[in-house]
Amino acid sequence: MTPPVTPAELTDPITAQLDQLSAQLAQAGPQQAAQILLGVLDTETGILGRLAALVDTGARITRHHAHSGAFPGEMWLALGRTANTLHDLALDLDEHHEVFVQLAQRSSGAAPAPVAGQSGALVARGRHR
Repeated sequence: MTPPVTPAELTDPITAQLDQLSAQLAQAGPQQAAQILLGVLDTETGILGRLAALVDTGARITRHHAHSGAFPGEMWLALGRTANTLHDLALDLDEHHEVFVQLAQRSSGAAPAPVAGQSGALVARGRHR
């Protein structure tokens, strides 16, 4: 029988691969960046979607443990808020899924064509912290 896998044996390689993926993204051209981001941002199968599901599972199990007194209730509430925020962010980014698909499928020699909904100027939006 195989010994059980420890959490560190699961998380350590994942974090190392995320570091490698981040480094590759930092050096990527537009098409490769879009391909990487497709795999990261997909709400169902991408890293962000799976991370949101993992944090949601953490919120549910923490809730269970908070009810038994093993964890403070604040932990459960914080994880629940985080899970909700990740889910909302994933939905916001999902609105741009087709743009990433178009960019990822563009041949590298093709001249950049305007992507639907894309303006000429970069517009910064979002919350400032």
